[in-house]
Amino acid sequence: MCGIIGYTGTDGAVGDVLLTGLSGLEYRGYDSAGVAVSDSSLSIHKRQGEVSELEEALPANGIDGVAGIGHTRWSTHGPPTDTNAHPHTDCTGDVAVVHNGIIENYQQLRSDLETGGHEFISDTDTEVIPHLIETALETGASREEAFREAVHQLEGSYAVAAVFPGSETVYAARNESPLVLGIGDNGHYLASDVPAFIEYTDRVVYLEDGQFARINPSGIVVTDEQGAVVETAVKTVDWDPEDAGKSGYDHYMLKEIHEQPQAIRKCLRERVSELDGEVTVDELDDLELEGPVQFVACGTSYHAALYGARMLREHGIQAQCFLASEYDVDMIPMTEETVVIGVTQSGETADTMSALRAANRTGATTLALTNTVGSSAARECDHVMYIRAGLRSVWRRRRPSPASKSRWRCWQVCCRMSVQPSSSNGCVIYLT
Repeated sequence: MCGIIGYTGTDGAVGDVLLTGLSGLEYRGYDSAGVAVSDSSLSIHKRQGEVSELEEALPANGIDGVAGIGHTRWSTHGPPTDTNAHPHTDCTGDVAVVHNGIIENYQQLRSDLETGGHEFISDTDTEVIPHLIETALETGASREEAFREAVHQLEGSYAVAAVFPGSETVYAARNESPLVLGIGDNGHYLASDVPAFIEYTDRVVYLEDGQFARINPSGIVVTDEQGAVVETAVKTVDWDPEDAGKSGYDHYMLKEIHEQPQAIRKCLRERVSELDGEVTVDELDDLELEGPVQFVACGTSYHAALYGARMLREHGIQAQCFLASEYDVDMIPMTEETVVIGVTQSGETADTMSALRAANRTGATTLALTNTVGSSAARECDHVMYIRAGLRSVWRRRRPSPASKSRWRCWQVCCRMSVQPSSSNGCVIYLT
């Protein structure tokens, strides 16, 4: 997954913030990285390879300005090269853009722009965005108007951020790709995920699909697609910045492997009573499970969902599992009693979110099984159950409700390897 970081502030630390943010996003996987910093002109540096290679390529005196954006890219359109790395600019170098997602109509946009005299140097779909902004600027539009006009022409998923020379403002927009804003004491941030700026602030605003943001040192303004100002809720994330790093491990995957026992304990805490042999999930107290269950997921989440569906079927519950990208509500029998469970660690997986939204439109009950508080899945589903495995899962301890009568309370648990509890009226979870 690609990563975005943006910052504007009064402390003269733009370069340091961008590089720290890129390092905080390395866990997402990437093959190139780059930054664009605004001062009297745009200073752009990007390299194939790791963030450390980008740092080595920077000027000896560093990079600083009044605002900036950075990006870690995972190649989709075109191979990993310096040229294909983000940020991308227009013909004049008057705007720099970073982008996560897929622009589905980029080929038509690129063809139209080339017909109009624009020259492209990369293989990416992203490069159409700065050229669209350039075109709007040529008609007399303001920078914000040009950014909005360009975004309105995009089809597909995107989180986009742009900076202009001589400006301390960063412009951003999202559609089906996560983007979160950070409110700091000396400046403001935007990123594809909170770890990019958790070292600096724990106050965040989550952008919704179709929203735009304008950030500068004096504040944050969020607007809708029509330009009307939107009131936003500021939330506090309870994370330790150290948890967002590698904690001394060479790689994030190695760290996560060693954290598995702790992750399982977090997931089961206050949900499992070994003495009673019972699982109590307060989040599901008001979930009525009377109809069939349909899991939708991608990747390793799909593998977990396959096992979950099998366990439910073994205990008399009608359950199916679908790849989210192939989930078609028009072809699958559904009723208001159907429960659709989206399994997504990030809560932002595009195909899984698309499937859940389609299920919502049919009137089915939706449940997000996710790790990320405040994610799109957590906000848009009827119910949410948090995995609580890792720093993206912020949760408040609650005492189990003794009055709960949900069928989910009938689940029995065996927490010892190879020991099977006897149960004739519930589901069994084996932790081996």
